[in-house]
Amino acid sequence: MAITKTVLAMLDKCYATAAMEIGGKLRYIIATEGVGPCIAFSDDDHSAETVWEGPGGTMNIVPIPGRKDEFLATQDFVPTFQAKESKIVHVKYAVGAWTVAPLMTVPYLHRFDVCRVGAKCFLVGATLALYKEAREDWTKPGSVWVGELPEVLDGPFRINPVIGGITKNHGFCRGSWKGRDAYLVSGVEGVFVLYLPRTPDGKWESERILDHEVSDIAVCDIDGDGKLELAAVEPFHGSKGVIYKEMDGKLVPILEHEYEFGHVVWGGTIQGKPAFLIGGRKGNRELNWFGWDAATKTITRTLIDNSGGASNIAVWHKADRDVILAANREIGEVALYEITR
Repeated sequence: MAITKTVLAMLDKCYATAAMEIGGKLRYIIATEGVGPCIAFSDDDHSAETVWEGPGGTMNIVPIPGRKDEFLATQDFVPTFQAKESKIVHVKYAVGAWTVAPLMTVPYLHRFDVCRVGAKCFLVGATLALYKEAREDWTKPGSVWVGELPEVLDGPFRINPVIGGITKNHGFCRGSWKGRDAYLVSGVEGVFVLYLPRTPDGKWESERILDHEVSDIAVCDIDGDGKLELAAVEPFHGSKGVIYKEMDGKLVPILEHEYEFGHVVWGGTIQGKPAFLIGGRKGNRELNWFGWDAATKTITRTLIDNSGGASNIAVWHKADRDVILAANREIGEVALYEITR
């Protein structure tokens, strides 16, 4: 097994990441949370195209299911934690050019995604707060919001709160829980599961599965026993990465690893096997790959990098390798890590 790192560019306060096919080719897309651009890099030759020059303040870059060559993103999430002018923009690529159109303002929108239920698409998002008087004012908690995405994206559309009372939202993960498609959302009050309805007009149901402060989260069946494990950074921008396993109906920690300013948690497969990726932005800036040793029945740890301080990552699987796009925010570095056998 080999891990190869390629630096694509330097970008101050690089933050949001995505990997998707645009214009018939794989692109690695990254944007700054500061004032500045969003850039798309081609997979084949790593050439760069500017998607937008500014304003910046981008937290999310999200493909739209069933729609080619377009995505949604956030802009103006500035100043950090006081982003009452945060907005969603609609990005399209056609005939070699990018167009970016403002869609709607969603104050304090921190994380969002787009999912399909039947023939309809829905925006699911989480806000940091309802309102803030100052940066450290957390007296008015945020919510999880859901709204049907219109066929024609030409302006604001209705979104409704489905979970309230979440302070300092940071974790937001699309996955499954109890055999149902779901989003996991976290904050000071714990981890909440929002279950997708079984039909487009069905009810969005939710439950809380942890009741202590959690920052970032992800799920995968790391030990292959048919039950999902939960990985988390704790507490907010926290000091440890934790992997939980369900035992006798409770989530019990089975691994802890120290971080400083923990910020990345991802769950999926690496080299065809279940894996978690967990990283911290400060201190030793580790990005670690946690896997499973079937012979010893233990969780393994492989260091991917300890120089970058990733804020977010995106993972793309190729036939012969896995590719990790990392926004190494602490050093302003856009990097690719390719993992091969």
